[in-house]
Amino acid sequence: MGERNRKRPPAREQGQARRPGPGRRRERGQPERGRVALTAALNRLGTVGLDSSILIYHLEDLPPYSALTEAVFVALAEGKFTAVLSTISVTELLVKPFAEGRAERVAACEAFLQGLPHARWVAPHPEIAREAARLRASYRLRTPDALLVATALVEGAKGFLTNDQALRRVEAGEELHVVVLEEYVE
Repeated sequence: MGERNRKRPPAREQGQARRPGPGRRRERGQPERGRVALTAALNRLGTVGLDSSILIYHLEDLPPYSALTEAVFVALAEGKFTAVLSTISVTELLVKPFAEGRAERVAACEAFLQGLPHARWVAPHPEIAREAARLRASYRLRTPDALLVATALVEGAKGFLTNDQALRRVEAGEELHVVVLEEYVE
């Protein structure tokens, strides 16, 4: 309840994208244990696909997930794991700032995305499209989700970080560990 009334740091109010960093203060109410467990899971996987929601939670500073995504992006910056991202996520991330006419926010999001260390951006290509169609048919996924998961699989990711429990269906039949952010919120 108090988190919603918390003022954002001045840099955020100016539309600048949130940058992970070791000097950032911890949010109250988010136990360290969840962040440690989440980053340990990602570190063990080595290469992890990221769902668009992870970027959105981080850049929009949405509690209770932003404390977890902060830990994710710090671990990524430290090279603890490698991220695989689909360019489809750029589309999903930029819709809101474009709809609101916030050109500075668009630029800030793009700067954050371009500066992500240890991350591979992959555009859909025929192999990914084919894999997405197979996933859609097999697991009844929505096309954007199928494309994101297909990108992770084709690029050799061992895990996929999301907050969508429905993507657990994929885990049973594929060699991909689905990590759900909500399970680390305490």
